[in-house]
Amino acid sequence: MTSLTKALSKVCWFLVDYGQRHAHPVNALLHLCGVPMAFLGGYRMLSGAPLDGLGLVICGYLLQYVGHRAQGNEVGEVTLIRHIWRRLTRTGATE
Repeated sequence: MTSLTKALSKVCWFLVDYGQRHAHPVNALLHLCGVPMAFLGGYRMLSGAPLDGLGLVICGYLLQYVGHRAQGNEVGEVTLIRHIWRRLTRTGATE
């Protein structure tokens, strides 16, 4: 398997997983608003309006959190942190 094939396989897996984790209409709608809001907030924080930006980041993540609560699953960052933690503790346990 070439590196391009592996990369495309990972992208396809991510898109399928993302679609499943955001299938509820309320979750999808809140992410449609919350994700750009959080990115805009990050940009604003870096471009000289830290308080405005922080407010946008918090509101954007709050919308995403409410969406995941509506669907009944966890926010992606929590899932990512758990995955990293499992990998780190599994690696440490085998050495």
